[in-house]
Amino acid sequence: MTDYQHILIIDDDKTFIKVNHKIFSNLTGCTNVNFKMSGTTALEFLKEMHAQQQFPDLITLDWKMELGNGMDFLKAYQEKYYSNYPQTNILIITEASQEVQSQTSEFAFVKGVLPKPLQSTQLKEIL
Repeated sequence: MTDYQHILIIDDDKTFIKVNHKIFSNLTGCTNVNFKMSGTTALEFLKEMHAQQQFPDLITLDWKMELGNGMDFLKAYQEKYYSNYPQTNILIITEASQEVQSQTSEFAFVKGVLPKPLQSTQLKEIL
């Protein structure tokens, strides 16, 4: 498992965020876990983190959010940040994991697609 120093969780479900903060903290030992409720606010946050040279090592992305879907976020991320941060991994967490896997296979930085609800055993395997 990679040693993550900074994790960003993007999801519009507050319950999911609370539960997964614990899972990620316990599995990775990472204490710097941030949350954003939309792809738009996440991209703004990444802009700030880039300026401060504190870019996340791992980003988890809810595929279906009311404000901006996963594909929009991936395209914007690839255009703005991937070349500067090739070591940052993105993990997609969604109900429709099979369908999304085929849509995201072209993005080298997508480490995997996991189904909701997230199981810590599946997360541990992919990390």
